[in-house]
Amino acid sequence: MASEASATAGSLNELALNTVSSSSTQVSGPPALFFSDLNSGPNMGNTDTSLRQVTGQEGAIVTIWGARLGSSQGGSQVFCNGAPAARVYFWGTANLDSYQKVVFQISHSAASGPGQIVVTVNGASSNPLPFTVRQGKIYFVSPIGKDSNNGVYSSPWRTLLRARNALQPGDTAYAMNGLSQTTDDGEGWDTALLLRGPWCSLEGYPRALVSYPGATVTIGNATGSSPTSGLRTTGFGSNPCGGNWVFAGLTFRGLAPVGVSGPSSNWRFVGDDISCPNARASGGGACFETSLATDVKFYGNVVHDAGAADASALFHGVYFSSDSNHVDMGWNTIYNVHGCRGIQIHSSPLGSSYPNSGFNMYDISIHDNLIHDTQCDGIVLDTIDPSKGGVSVFNNVIYNAGEGPNNPEQTGGWSCIDVRGSTEKGRSGGGTVEIYNNTLYGCGTFANPPYSSANAGLIGGGEANLYVQLQNNIIYQISTSLFPKGVPYLVLLDTSKPNHARVCAPKDDCSRVHGANNLFFGSGPMDINLANITGSLNQDPQFANLPEHDFHLRPGSPAAAAGVQTPLASDHDGIRVLRERGYPIGAYSYVNKP
Repeated sequence: MASEASATAGSLNELALNTVSSSSTQVSGPPALFFSDLNSGPNMGNTDTSLRQVTGQEGAIVTIWGARLGSSQGGSQVFCNGAPAARVYFWGTANLDSYQKVVFQISHSAASGPGQIVVTVNGASSNPLPFTVRQGKIYFVSPIGKDSNNGVYSSPWRTLLRARNALQPGDTAYAMNGLSQTTDDGEGWDTALLLRGPWCSLEGYPRALVSYPGATVTIGNATGSSPTSGLRTTGFGSNPCGGNWVFAGLTFRGLAPVGVSGPSSNWRFVGDDISCPNARASGGGACFETSLATDVKFYGNVVHDAGAADASALFHGVYFSSDSNHVDMGWNTIYNVHGCRGIQIHSSPLGSSYPNSGFNMYDISIHDNLIHDTQCDGIVLDTIDPSKGGVSVFNNVIYNAGEGPNNPEQTGGWSCIDVRGSTEKGRSGGGTVEIYNNTLYGCGTFANPPYSSANAGLIGGGEANLYVQLQNNIIYQISTSLFPKGVPYLVLLDTSKPNHARVCAPKDDCSRVHGANNLFFGSGPMDINLANITGSLNQDPQFANLPEHDFHLRPGSPAAAAGVQTPLASDHDGIRVLRERGYPIGAYSYVNKP
């Protein structure tokens, strides 16, 4: 599912920027595109005359993110469906984004129908991003507008609520700088921006709410007081929202900044800034949560400062909850998460109001994300069934996950990746979880856990027919007062017998977790499940700058070309992985500095 990728939003702080984007590490190669905010839009109807006098003759404004695009346009060009951009609003690295981006306007000459976006830099062409040129109207919303206006650039609407009420399938509204919707919208759901049936439709192209280039647009109350939610949808019951929306470049706040429920589908969140530092959520929740929502694209968002210091163990940074299948989550940054996990995948029955729910989830791809400083696990995969659709975790950089302290319930797990794999309803999950080319550092350092065998780089368990395959991962562990020789690389749970979980001893044959060519360092030789974990390295991977959390590989790293072939096409930087160079271990390939 990783056809697109993402980058960090503009409010990402310096700490997160420096983690994997140290200026000391430069990589060469052709330009790489990761994702776009819109993947369809019109080539006419844009009344934006801010840069030159063109009325109604050009198309939608699109933002693309990638790498090696250059700090300015110069002689580079961006093409959409065969036509060069009508104009370029921005080219380079914006604010504190760790990826580069280009903001451009589709030319009226762009061919209608399915096509692609391509960038050329110094004569080299990027990989294509899919884009469809189609019909749709373009509107603008501004703090100086009026809701009685007609929504064109020179006569914009005043409120996001007006845009929500007016947009039809295929329409796009651009929100100008300083616009906000921080009070209750009066729909009776304690929400700043509610979506219900009339404002959603599964028919046609999606509606889109996008920040204008360079604009800061806020939805939700940052203080933690009413309304509780920023963006929320009506779920099952009367007048539900069916989905089919794009939200891009926005700032979401509140105790529950984004909550998407269903049954609904076709959601796209791109380049948004999401934070909820006052949330405690004893009843569960997250800064971003879905339930009964499928076909979710979550690209390039920053989810940060999630949860108060005493947040519940049921609270997480990002939570794909009950029956949220077909999820692609890529190139996001998630950090400073209190309560419990950075990312949780878990499905549970929703009770008598929706009895046909709570089944194991499938078709989930979590890739190219940066996750750090979480109270419990960085990623937990529970109630999954990859036999119905692949579940994969790859190209992620995760560090300082599972730091503790105890949450109020004194529960959780403390690792970088935790495959629980239980079942709450329906048949047990089966198939294989694919975990490959991740770089994991300093996992499970919580020194005072309420129970044992829950601190590790990776925890593997699950139902009898659920398997985990580990390939090309770096797990670099450090010592703590609880583990003076280093936190364990792996904790494997044998849960094949009903109502019985047993920790696999070093000499046990725990065949449901298997793999090859991983690098384990920091806690001595790898000595767990050696019958099924083969070809392991126990050498320093030689990170470029470990104190600054730059996990690129230095020249001569043993991880540079000692991996096995995986589905990986490019690394965390978007560098193509070439067979003739060998396969890397970890999230980064070794490439020569220019």
